[in-house]
Amino acid sequence: MGTEIAERRPLPWGAMLLEVIPGWFQVFGLGHLYQGRIGMGLGIMLSYWALQAINFALSFVLIGLVTAPLTWLFYMIAAPLNAKDFDKD
Repeated sequence: MGTEIAERRPLPWGAMLLEVIPGWFQVFGLGHLYQGRIGMGLGIMLSYWALQAINFALSFVLIGLVTAPLTWLFYMIAAPLNAKDFDKD
């Protein structure tokens, strides 16, 4: 009698949804956390917030008004694609 433990594998589309849906609310990295990649998820989350803080400071000289939406757009595209392409094997 085999007592095999089935390994729970995160769904790629689930990780992608966890990047896109909270991304609308300025929270990225949750899909990576769901996949067990804690360092990558926290890195994405904290780097996004740090860049947006810089963009906020740059808004006083009007540059941040352009770079803030571009930063959000980059993370909205790159983070879900990175989460979807991850394969543990």
